[in-house]
This record gives sequence, structure tokens and C-alpha cells, in this order.
Amino acid sequence: MSNPTDPNLEPQSNEPAPEFQAPAAPQAPVPPAPPAPPAPPAYAAPQQYQAVPAAPATNTMAIVSLISSIVGWFSFGVLCILGVILGHISLKQIKQTGEGGRGMALTGLILGYIGIAGWVLALIIFFVVLGLVGASIASSGYSY
Repeated sequence: MSNPTDPNLEPQSNEPAPEFQAPAAPQAPVPPAPPAPPAPPAYAAPQQYQAVPAAPATNTMAIVSLISSIVGWFSFGVLCILGVILGHISLKQIKQTGEGGRGMALTGLILGYIGIAGWVLALIIFFVVLGLVGASIASSGYSY
């Protein structure tokens, strides 16, 4: 007798037992398909481009003020005076006309004033030292 729930019993059929078959070799995973390219957009009307407003012109006196103030540092402060004068004139013109170059005018003014003050201070120190040296020579009794 056979018990269908008992796994130890052999089957009752007269069919031959199946032959042993080796398991199939594992196959390499198939890479996913590349994504489809996006569909082209529907036709759109061409965009209307607007012109970019032009930048305001730079004030020429502001440029000259900056350059003369920089060069004035190396010319005993003479050109620094010109830089300060042109800086003030250019700031007034920029305010009236709306031109660009305010930063250059301010830089020319600042560098001009610093250059003038530096050269004046250097001349004062030079003459004080020259006077001290002259007084020292005179008090030592040295004569020509």
C-alpha cells in the first residue's frame, strides 16, 4: 500500500525513473536596454530676442584722473594735483550726464589726495633733516 503523504515510499507506477540531468549553466544577466531618446518637442514659434541696452560711455576725464594720479606718485606729486582736479570735474559731469566711470573718478581722487599728502610729508621730512644736518655742521665749527 502506498501512502501519498509519506515521501519515503516509492511511486506505484511502472514508469521508469527519470535519468539524472545536470542543471543548466547560469546565464549572464542581460544588460538593460538604453533609454529611448526623448521625443522632439512640438514646433514652437521662434523666440523674439530683444537687444541688450548698451552700457553708458565712460567719462574720459575720469580715466585721465586715474592715470594722472597713479603717475603722480612717481613725479613728485605734480600730476596728483591734476588727478584731483580732473576727478572733481568728472564726478560733476557724471552726475549731470549719467556717464559711467564714477569708480575711476573716485579712485583718481583718493590716490591723488594720498599722493599729494605723501609728497608734502616727504618734503617736510627732507627739509627738517636737511636743517638738522646743517645745524649740526654749523655747531661743530666746521668752516670751508
